[in-house]
Amino acid sequence: MTIGTSNPCRYTVIYEGEEAAQYETSADPRTAGGRVGLRNVICRHVADYDKAMLNKQLSTEISEHAEAVANEFGPR
Repeated sequence: MTIGTSNPCRYTVIYEGEEAAQYETSADPRTAGGRVGLRNVICRHVADYDKAMLNKQLSTEISEHAEAVANEFGPR
């Protein structure tokens, strides 16, 4: 997750060392909507991911890296 050029957030999905998808959105990854959008892109481009498991994993990772996310996207 990085700052986008045309939208506030840019997501790059890397799977098995390869870029599977990249997109920009106004959806902040710290919101439920932002995580759902990111989860849906991952599930569309990466096979065999359970949506419920991925939701939990995204929430955990974002919360564990809250300082880095805030440094990149600003305060929420």
